[in-house]
Amino acid sequence: MAGLVNIMTELERNSKEYKYFLSIYKKMAKRLLELQTEQGHWAMSLLAAEYYPTPETSGTAFFTYGLASGINQGILDHKNYEPTVRKAWNALCRYVTHEGMLGYVQPIGAEPGDACPDKTEVYVTGAFLYAGDEVFKLYSK
Repeated sequence: MAGLVNIMTELERNSKEYKYFLSIYKKMAKRLLELQTEQGHWAMSLLAAEYYPTPETSGTAFFTYGLASGINQGILDHKNYEPTVRKAWNALCRYVTHEGMLGYVQPIGAEPGDACPDKTEVYVTGAFLYAGDEVFKLYSK
């Protein structure tokens, strides 16, 4: 989701390449609305959330960034997507420890793994900041 947004910002909006990525992006955004958990995050396995009930913040941060950016660029409808972004951002903020670490990051690997409150990875800090920047823009308008 984040990668699609970044690619699209580099393309001319009337190009066939932009339209191709836009189609994928919109399908993905619509499906993410359906897959968000009640707590506001997305599960480690999007299609098997029941097997991974633990919060997961890296995917959630990238999805939050991608959705908020889409709203900010006028690609996604504010009315339909803003509540999902708000819920996701609030969830991410709940998973920041008192020391400032974003926890519940799944291990790097080829499959979902265990995430816990004190598990983090360096890359998730960037994803969280990306999301925060777009959320700030969204609510600064």
